[in-house]
Amino acid sequence: MKNNKTVWITGGGTGIGKSVTEQLVDLGHNVIISGRRLKNLNKVKLYDSKKITVKVLDICSAKDCRKVVRSIDTKFGSIDLVILNAATYNPGKINFDNLESIESILNINLMGQINCLSTILPIMKRQKHGHIVFMSSPAGYKGLPNSGLYGVTKSALTFLSESLYLELERNNIKVQVVNPGFIKTPMTDKNKFTMPFIMSSEEAAKRLIKGLDTDTFEISFPKRLIIPMKILQLLPYSLYFFLMRKLLRRI
Repeated sequence: MKNNKTVWITGGGTGIGKSVTEQLVDLGHNVIISGRRLKNLNKVKLYDSKKITVKVLDICSAKDCRKVVRSIDTKFGSIDLVILNAATYNPGKINFDNLESIESILNINLMGQINCLSTILPIMKRQKHGHIVFMSSPAGYKGLPNSGLYGVTKSALTFLSESLYLELERNNIKVQVVNPGFIKTPMTDKNKFTMPFIMSSEEAAKRLIKGLDTDTFEISFPKRLIIPMKILQLLPYSLYFFLMRKLLRRI
C-alpha cells in the first residue's frame, strides 16, 4: 500500500484491529479507529497520536455510523480503505432460549457491517475509488458444531462480500474478505479447547496487510488450517456429517 492513505478500522481497540492499526501507521497511513470502549481506543492512540484518530462508535446505530463517517470525510477529504473488523463472539451450541443474545450477535456481526456500508459506499462511489475489507472467518465456510451464531453471521458476511465484489467492480471499489484461523485475542480467549496453529495478532496483521496489495479476493491464513477446511467444503453432505459426528464424539 502506498502511504498517506486514509484508513478506517472498526473494532480497532484490541486484537487484530489494534495490530493492523499499528502496522499501517508504521507504513505512513492515517488510521481512524472506532469501537465502543474509549479506554481501549485511547491506549492504541498512544502508539502514534498524530497518525491515529479515535472515534467512539457502536456500529449497531446507523445514525452514529453516518455521523462518524461524515466526520472522517470532512477531516480527511476521502476514505481510501475500510476494514470492517468489529465483531462479537459467543461460542457454543446454538441456543434459542435467549433471543436477546441472538439479536445482539446478529446486530453487531451483520447489521453493524451493513450500517457501515450504507454510509461509506456513497462516499467511495463519489470519489470513484475505494477498498472494502470484510473480516470474516473459516467458521463461515460450512456448518460447524459449537460455532454458535458466530458461524452463521460469518457465512452471511462472506456471501455479502462475494456479491459486492461483483457489483462494485464497475465503481472502481475493491472488495476483499479475510478468513483468519485462530488468532490470540480477547475473543479467542473464550475458547475452552486447544486451538490448532494459533498465531499472534501481530503476525495475523502482517499477513492481512500483505494481502491488501494483491488482486486475490480472499486473504486466508494459516494454510495448514485453511486447506483442510476448504477440502471439507467440497465433500458431499453424507461424508461431511459423518466426519463431524466423529469430531463431536472427541470433544
